Amino acid sequence: MVRPSFGQNSPQDYLNAHNAARAQVSVGPMTWDSTVAAYAQSYANQRVSDCNLVHSDSDYGENLAKGYGSFTGVNAVNLWVAEKTH
Repeated sequence: MVRPSFGQNSPQDYLNAHNAARAQVSVGPMTWDSTVAAYAQSYANQRVSDCNLVHSDSDYGENLAKGYGSFTGVNAVNLWVAEKTH
């Protein structure tokens, strides 16, 4: 059975969430990079058969998240931000 995923939000949704968190720690905003996005999509396509959270061993930094139901990209960013040590 295949179910729709609501975690696929627009690039701007991800950027807004990332940049809000970055602003809280006085770090400049990020911008969307279509080359990095294409690499990420290509790697995601390789993992689609098992959905395991496995880093790609590329030169790009990666944040991995898994959720269910109405889990969104903003929810994923919030998980990553919550990993921040204080």
